[in-house]
Amino acid sequence: MQQLTAAALRSAIQRNDNHLSVALPLPASVAQATHLAEHIAQSGGFTVGPTHWGADRLQVMLIKQDISALLCIEWLCEAMWIEPTGTAELTQVWQAFQPG
Repeated sequence: MQQLTAAALRSAIQRNDNHLSVALPLPASVAQATHLAEHIAQSGGFTVGPTHWGADRLQVMLIKQDISALLCIEWLCEAMWIEPTGTAELTQVWQAFQPG
């Protein structure tokens, strides 16, 4: 997996109606998935919260002050996305990943 700059990572995150898609290649190992989750969290100013592994998926809670989101990596459907959780709104999560 190649190194990603913060700008490249932010540009890979695209807003949809109810989630943010992450247009990057899926990580090939547990270590790569963990590293990518930490990198995504850091690029939005989030900290990594609880992590849940399944047979073909990883879910990582992203926490930033009063904003929480769930990073989902699913190998079976070959997709990565971020969705707001709790009282967070998609706009808040989206804005966290915007520069400035």
